[in-house]
Amino acid sequence: MSCRFTYNDRVQFSDTDMAGIVHFSNFYRYMERAEHAFFRSLGLSIWEDPALIPDAERVGWPRVNATCDFRAPLHFQDEFEVELLVEEVRAKTIRWLIRIWRADGELSAEGHMIIACVQRDPETGKMRAVHIPERIHSKISTAPPELLRKPVKN
Repeated sequence: MSCRFTYNDRVQFSDTDMAGIVHFSNFYRYMERAEHAFFRSLGLSIWEDPALIPDAERVGWPRVNATCDFRAPLHFQDEFEVELLVEEVRAKTIRWLIRIWRADGELSAEGHMIIACVQRDPETGKMRAVHIPERIHSKISTAPPELLRKPVKN
């Protein structure tokens, strides 16, 4: 089971504003990229292929909440690390704690995302929250308290 994942990236020119600083909206993209990479590291996908998973078992993961506190800027071509921690796993939702670290070890941003496990109702076509399938739940565990409370670069 996994409770922590790191993902390395580099600031692209298109991520920046006129001053060469990462636009705040891109931090959410970095968070999402790390989330997708985390799922892949577990042999899963944020989007389940209908050729591999029957419709009755397929789930999706819409965001029901996303926040980010910005601490130190990132600039064009900066390398950074995104640390994803599993903060909480409930029956139908997962809460991530995501920290974005500059290469010098300074915390650039810290945020949370809550994702809900959903399935499409075949009759109405609407999404409804469902229990996280065991095939997914069994691969994810909550991070220990010491990782969750200390924003210190390891």
